[in-house]
Amino acid sequence: MKFDQFFALAKEKGIAESQIQITKSNSLSMSLFHHEMDNYNIADGQSVIACGVVNGKFGSCRTEELDASTFDYLIKGIIDSASASEKTETAELFAGSGKYHKKNVFNKALATIPVEKKIALIHSIEDGLFAYDKKINEVESVSYEEREAVSEFYNSHGLKLKQKSNYFVIAAGVDGKEGEEVKTAWDVALGNDLSAFDAKAFIKGIGDKLLAKFGGVQCASGKYPTVLQNDIFANLVNYFISSASADEVQRQSSFLIGKLNTKIASSKLSIQERPLQKNVFFSYFDDEGVATTNKDIVKKGILKNYLYNRETAKKDGVTTTGNGQWEGDKIGIGYGNIFIKGSKKSFEEMIAPIKEGVFITEIEGLGTGMNAQSGDFSCQAQGFMIRDGKKAEPLNLITLSGNLLKMLEDIRGFDNRMKLNTDSTECADVFIKSMSIGGK
Repeated sequence: MKFDQFFALAKEKGIAESQIQITKSNSLSMSLFHHEMDNYNIADGQSVIACGVVNGKFGSCRTEELDASTFDYLIKGIIDSASASEKTETAELFAGSGKYHKKNVFNKALATIPVEKKIALIHSIEDGLFAYDKKINEVESVSYEEREAVSEFYNSHGLKLKQKSNYFVIAAGVDGKEGEEVKTAWDVALGNDLSAFDAKAFIKGIGDKLLAKFGGVQCASGKYPTVLQNDIFANLVNYFISSASADEVQRQSSFLIGKLNTKIASSKLSIQERPLQKNVFFSYFDDEGVATTNKDIVKKGILKNYLYNRETAKKDGVTTTGNGQWEGDKIGIGYGNIFIKGSKKSFEEMIAPIKEGVFITEIEGLGTGMNAQSGDFSCQAQGFMIRDGKKAEPLNLITLSGNLLKMLEDIRGFDNRMKLNTDSTECADVFIKSMSIGGK
């Protein structure tokens, strides 16, 4: 479609500047239950978002259609939206960055693997889980999802950007029983190179995780040296990064107000946003057309950056960090590809100094148990005791509680078990000096 026609028509209707973004995607999802396919779906979709400036006011409109009537619909929507805007400042769109760091992260091989092979793969996973141990009495589900997307960005200043990506997610969960005890375990694999996926290791990981849970007890309530598994730490860190949003800071709803360039965590902690990391979350431009850059959020315990879009950057008199992201009908602040530096130590080496502590492997209820303004949290947890530097008996029916900033201040180190999670955070297991554990 010729988008120059859209820009010409928009200008004719009084829209001084305009931009349009199109995302086209196709997806495959399927899952098994008791050796039968209980879900199989192939879908195509697209999203079109347009925005512009009318008499100094910002307006936007979106649709899922892209046909002969789309331009007229979008232009009317922009004008209507701008006329309803109550913002007093003058809006302007972004012309473009001087340099963009493009990379090819699309894996053609994934798209060409026959669906039959992908079906056979999840059947083999289900069969392997059922056969892994007699204590496994149910495979809840084995699922495969695959998505391919193309994003295009154009504006009336002549900017043209495009990126293409694809990925798969394989997930599986099992139930097990020993006597009266019933336990569950699951895992997720993410990537875009199916040839690198190790099905046997995936099955073993889930099976071993389940078997290790039997015989769980409650520890005594108290403060313990605590190790958080990488995905647990990733979950908690994402709440911290949300508070580094300039929008949250400017609205006085962040616990990081006034802490820029001050020490807010252990010197062991360094957090970066790496949108240019070559993986499935790579993105070289944001939703305002700004070139993304890798940046420090925390460096050796010091808060180095808030995350800005163009509007919040203008309020603070700084440059946008390239974190503009659509939130409904406005540009908010988003982030992705968070990298937390680990160490060279193995898990065993990291926990060796701990005489009596706790290793947390699962949490529940963090969404309701987190106070985003204070950073205080409390949630149900499972894991293992650590005794004399080794992982010991399993724990259940315990609670983990603390404060995000205090937790980050109390970091004593990381191991080398780096994992890229589905929330786009890559990190290792972390050793915290002390956290509150509720038990018996």
